[in-house]
Amino acid sequence: MENEKEESLEELEKKYYKNLSWYFSEKVFPSGFYNTVGAIRDELNLLNTNLKKSGESSSRLATALNRLTLWGVLVAAIGVLVAVGHLLLQIYKITHTAA
Repeated sequence: MENEKEESLEELEKKYYKNLSWYFSEKVFPSGFYNTVGAIRDELNLLNTNLKKSGESSSRLATALNRLTLWGVLVAAIGVLVAVGHLLLQIYKITHTAA
């Protein structure tokens, strides 16, 4: 009877050490899945970086276009003032030469 207990205890120890060595050993994981997850993470980080850069670039572009539009409006306003001044000068010449 004791001999059977010792054998079963020996079997349990063998199983225990076998499981223990398997647990702490280097395991072979399917490389496709983990590489894909890592690649997706890297691509998402790259995408976030690109989105931040594009946001900054868009802000700079909007600022430049706003300044360009302001200068265009100023030049157009000066052109309109010159045209109105020329028109008034012509009206003045016509009205004063006829009298």
